[in-house]
Amino acid sequence: MTPVAVPPAPSAASPAESSALARLQAFEAEEPFFQPRRAAFWLMVALLLLGLWSMGQLYLSGLRVVPVAALLATLAWALYARLFMAAFGAMDLLAQHRPAAYGLAFAWGGLAAPTLAAPANRAIQSLAAKQVSPEFAATWGPALAGPITEEFLKLAGVLLLVQMARRQFRTELSVLIVGAMAGLGFQVVENLAYTVRAAINFPLENQVYPVLWNLLSRGVLSGPWTHAAFSAVAAYGVAWYLRHPARSRWVRAGMAGAFFALAWAMHFLWNSPWLESWFPNSNLGVSLLMVTKGLPLLLAAVLIWRAATRETGAYLHAQAEALVPERDLLADDERERLGDPLERMRARRALGRQYGRRALRLKRRLQREQLRLVLKASIYGRGRRTLKNERRIRRLRETLGVLMEPRVGHLP
Repeated sequence: MTPVAVPPAPSAASPAESSALARLQAFEAEEPFFQPRRAAFWLMVALLLLGLWSMGQLYLSGLRVVPVAALLATLAWALYARLFMAAFGAMDLLAQHRPAAYGLAFAWGGLAAPTLAAPANRAIQSLAAKQVSPEFAATWGPALAGPITEEFLKLAGVLLLVQMARRQFRTELSVLIVGAMAGLGFQVVENLAYTVRAAINFPLENQVYPVLWNLLSRGVLSGPWTHAAFSAVAAYGVAWYLRHPARSRWVRAGMAGAFFALAWAMHFLWNSPWLESWFPNSNLGVSLLMVTKGLPLLLAAVLIWRAATRETGAYLHAQAEALVPERDLLADDERERLGDPLERMRARRALGRQYGRRALRLKRRLQREQLRLVLKASIYGRGRRTLKNERRIRRLRETLGVLMEPRVGHLP
């Protein structure tokens, strides 16, 4: 796995040589995810097509038996996924990559990973039943099989994306958010399959209630701390490997393995029957069990997300100081908040409370353009590729200044 590094500054050369070198660096740094010369690209394409065929067959079977439930579940889980992506977008996490990265990660998690995981899960549970007992397999089988197969396969999609476009992953957060999207894809498609299956086996002639119940239990009570959180933790190990090239390979591999083990343990705890005897076998008891199990898992994911945010903030601040010195493009307070999504959110909300929703929207657009400018400059340097971002920042700042002018006499 190749560590991510900022392209080195060219040595003194003639203008023609410098121009050619700059074009070569820009071409190498851009690295779109369409990479037909790389084996990782074709492996991802082949497994995505296999997953599309396999999951499509399962969905069509459900659509024939319970069409209302299948269509309603599709709509419900699509909106559920949209809410997650809106939350990621509100924190500017999706500015780290082009949309193709998130689409591929989500598709891998939703199509390829569950297709490959299903037969492996069945094999592990069958082995547990033969080696121990059918009762043991029924109780502990999901806790043994799920973490082993699903965490590995979701992370495999992240590794394939890194191999396809190595230089797209310039911060720890850029790897972590792709891992979270792969986990979200797995979570949404798995929930859709469970919902359709529940509707098929539902004892009453009702195709709506199974959808609502699964949306509540698997979405609201389980969603915030399951697959997206597990995959984000595992992806952080890959991010640590990529972003610490000064450390030895053994140290970096050990850290990557440790975070994968943590993701495995989180998944194992979630699937295990531990704590079930503490709660009554009722809707309220099951809800309390899910929250009790889930909150520590969510806390672990949040702490790792904060660590990735700090690293990303330090990287972006250093890049901004070196490449975007103009204070009209990035003011001092904006530099400090550049890599902290929560602080950026607080800043625009405070502006919105004082000057209205239009000011909040303008500030959000300004922040995103500033982030894109720094990311582009870190890849290509300042020049033709960043001019549009610079012009947009100045126009947005001017518009925002006019909006605020009746109340204050300076720009934000």
